Amino acid sequence: MKSMTGFGQGRGQSPFSLIDVSLRAVNGRFMETRFHLPREFHAFELDLKKIIAKYFERGTIDIFVSRRLKGTSPNQTVQVNSDLAKQYYQAYQLLARDLKIRSELHIETIARWPDVIKIDDGNDVPPIEKKSLFQAFEKACKACDSERRREGKSLRKDMEDSLASLEKEVSHIQDLREEVNQTLWERFESKIKSKIANLEIDSARLSQEVVMQLEKSDINEELTRLREHTKNYRHLFSESGPQGKKLDFYTQELLREVNTIGSKSSVSKLTQSVVEAKALIERLREQVQNIE
Repeated sequence: MKSMTGFGQGRGQSPFSLIDVSLRAVNGRFMETRFHLPREFHAFELDLKKIIAKYFERGTIDIFVSRRLKGTSPNQTVQVNSDLAKQYYQAYQLLARDLKIRSELHIETIARWPDVIKIDDGNDVPPIEKKSLFQAFEKACKACDSERRREGKSLRKDMEDSLASLEKEVSHIQDLREEVNQTLWERFESKIKSKIANLEIDSARLSQEVVMQLEKSDINEELTRLREHTKNYRHLFSESGPQGKKLDFYTQELLREVNTIGSKSSVSKLTQSVVEAKALIERLREQVQNIE
């Protein structure tokens, strides 16, 4: 079991650059990756997604990559735009003549004009730098995955505790069922008798009417489904791979059955147990939102 939240970092070095990678994973219904890459690395995004797929199956992943040059890349070249420099020079002379200003123009000044001299890094990243990027990325993914697994263990323990408490509450509701049915029997019988006080009715017919009313209010089916859902819930804890969506489905089913029991309840003891069970299921629901 893994959490969907985590953080990981990785660093790679080449003779030309220092590369830092950081991953931040948060909850998400589906798999979503958001890359923040230097323009030199844009071509590698698809390959980086393949690495992510080895570690993550659900969640929103923000990927931040920085590249700091520490030497001269073999692809770097200095480009001089002579035509642009001439246009700057002509404009400078025209401005000086219009303003009647005499000023000498030095080559250092011309070199500082925008885009006259540029350094082109080239479109191709050296293979050794690409390798260092992938190594740093793999380190960051492993670190983030390790943190997600660690948090997943903690979540599993909390969820097992909540589920155990829910199972006890379901068992308590089961124990109350006979008492509740007896109370309902007496209530229905009294209610029917009051309505037919002046009528003659066979006792067998009276019992039949009471049984029909009792069947509508009986919670045995809901309890059976609750026990089945909690059993499946516990089984999912041991499954490999993503369990979040399945656990979310069973959480909704648990809540549905408990709500049905609550709607049938007209006895205070049962209502109290239903409220407690719903609180435990709500806690499970909050925990499930973090599971991959």
